[in-house]
Amino acid sequence: MTKKDRYFIALFLILVVGGIPMSIILHSIYMDSIDWRDRGQRYNCIYDVNVGGLSGRDVLGPTVIMVPIPATKEGKFFTPPAQKNPCFTQEIMHEIDNWPEQYRKGPYFENATETFDNKTTPGGWTTFIAETEKGYMLGFRTNESRLQDISFSANFVADYFDIFDPISNGSPILFPVENISNISVIPYGEYTRYDSNPTYDSYVYVSECRQGAPIYFHIRLEANNDPGEWPREYRGQYLNEIKETTSGTGFLKAKVTLGQEFYFMAIPE
Repeated sequence: MTKKDRYFIALFLILVVGGIPMSIILHSIYMDSIDWRDRGQRYNCIYDVNVGGLSGRDVLGPTVIMVPIPATKEGKFFTPPAQKNPCFTQEIMHEIDNWPEQYRKGPYFENATETFDNKTTPGGWTTFIAETEKGYMLGFRTNESRLQDISFSANFVADYFDIFDPISNGSPILFPVENISNISVIPYGEYTRYDSNPTYDSYVYVSECRQGAPIYFHIRLEANNDPGEWPREYRGQYLNEIKETTSGTGFLKAKVTLGQEFYFMAIPE
C-alpha cells in the first residue's frame, strides 16, 4: 500500500467517522426546529370573546351568558395535531443533552374541551361547553350578585383547516350556523377564494336578569394557515366576527361575517 493510498484511506475514515456524528447533530437540530416551532407557524386560531355592558349590573341568583364556539358548520370541534415521538437522531441528542422528560416527545396541543371548558375569567365567570337546542355554545356562569364584563381569549392549534372555503370544507367557524348567504367564489392561483364576505346567523344567549343598559357582544375568530406548508401567495387567514348589541334575554340571533386576507397576491391561472 502506497503512502498516497494510506492518505486517502485516512481521509475517508475521518470523513465517515466525523461526518456521521455531525449528520446526527444537524438532523436532530432540524427536526427539533420543526417540532418545536412557534404556534404562529402552524394552523393557528385566536378566539376572543368580549361581552360589555354587564359591569355594575345587580342580579339575583346565577347568571349565564353563552356565545358561539369555534366548530365546523356541522358542529364538530377541531382536531389538534398528534403528539409526535422523536426520531432516532432526536432520541440520541435529547439523551446526550439531558432534555427534561416532558420535552423529549413533540409538543402537546390541547383539544377543544381542554381549551374552552372550566376556565376562570376576571369578574368571577367560569366557562363551560354547553349543549343547547341550537348546538354547542361556549357558556359563562357566575354566582356573583354584581356582574362584571366578560373578557376571554384562547389560542389553539389544529391539525389542518382550509382558509380558501372554510365554511364548506370543515374549518372552525363561529357556531351555531344558520341561513348562510349565497357564496360565490373567484379563481385565486390554483385555488379559489370568496368573491365577497359571506354572512350567516348565529346565536348569543342571556339568562333572565334585571334590565339595565344594553349588552354588547364582540366575538372574533382569526384562523391562520401554516406558512411552512404553503407557498407565500397562499399564506393567509380568515376572520370570523360578531358585533351585536342587545337588550333581550334568552337565545338571540346575531349576524356573523367572514372575511379573508392573503398576505401576497396569487396570479389566477
